[in-house]
Amino acid sequence: MPNIEDALDRIRALECPTTAIKRRVAGILLYYEVANKSDINVIREHSLDKNGARGYTAKISGDNSLDIVVLARSGQDDYVAKVVDAYLS
Repeated sequence: MPNIEDALDRIRALECPTTAIKRRVAGILLYYEVANKSDINVIREHSLDKNGARGYTAKISGDNSLDIVVLARSGQDDYVAKVVDAYLS
């Protein structure tokens, strides 16, 4: 699955409004053809919060069932978030 590595690299470079994290992560996974839109569910996971970064999980169902963890830190005004890490769990 070479597309997943490219998608993870792109997610790691993501900087966007805090409210758009879930939508943008799903969009990147769609762009890199990791999964179909109906197979992607990005949710906020408080249990993954670490060192001031908010945790999200991109759950991908279907034939290639996998989960991607995304950690994003919001700026002081809580408007812009920058992804600090993304990896397969």
